[in-house]
Amino acid sequence: MRMLKLTFLMFFSALNGAEVLEVLQRNCVQCHGKDGKVKGKTNLLEITDLDHLKGDLELLQQIIDAIDFEEMPPEDEPPLEVGERKQLLADLEALRLEAVSKKKLFSPTPIRRMNRFQYHNAVQDLLGLTCTVYSLPERMIRDHKGYFKPASGKMDNLIRVGSRPLGKSQLIEPRLAGVAAFPQDLRAEHGFDTQADHLSMSPLLMESFLKLGQSITGSQDFGPRRVGIWKEFFVLDPREKREVKVVVRERLWKFLRRAFRGRIKSEVVDRYVGFVEK
Repeated sequence: MRMLKLTFLMFFSALNGAEVLEVLQRNCVQCHGKDGKVKGKTNLLEITDLDHLKGDLELLQQIIDAIDFEEMPPEDEPPLEVGERKQLLADLEALRLEAVSKKKLFSPTPIRRMNRFQYHNAVQDLLGLTCTVYSLPERMIRDHKGYFKPASGKMDNLIRVGSRPLGKSQLIEPRLAGVAAFPQDLRAEHGFDTQADHLSMSPLLMESFLKLGQSITGSQDFGPRRVGIWKEFFVLDPREKREVKVVVRERLWKFLRRAFRGRIKSEVVDRYVGFVEK
């Protein structure tokens, strides 16, 4: 069945290859290649055939993500028609699957959960928090002057940081009241706590994660002052005329795509919408 699906997709992509290139040329090269204008260091004008596109999986995935997340075309450009956008995504996915199938397979990677440091960063990023979720001794070095700016390509000659264990004041930081981290994971080989075979999920730990999530959303600080996505995710505009279920589904769709870092199946969104309705 899998081989049949792959064969179909390869045939499907061959049929629609010309259309893929035509859509990219019509909607994307104005900002990505035409007249020497290359935004995001992505020159789509260089793509002359599908082999070029299939040979650069990273670029292909970037194009898929930009279209799927509706980042492209930009707001000041005419949007793709809904049907055309869906067709383009299907064609690009077929190209990606064909290209991946020809790559050397890697050994299976064990699925693991996050450690508490990674969990903290994920929650802070997803909710756009302006404070820490909980204090952690693992966060040894604290930036005082905003020296870490990778996009600038520069590093100051002199930087100022603080070490938490060496100064009590380093532990005084804005954080969500009433939220405590789950116990630190045991160190594995060479002191790392990111070993997949150690980061298992027992029923007891699953319960701890659920309680932690409840304590975060139940914190007295969990509100518009600390949560960056509060207005766009939690607040319902009184002028909104659509059904609440429709609005919830739309917001969850965008949120889950960020959480899972990729495309989300409709049935997955439906499952989360079901939790909200309960």
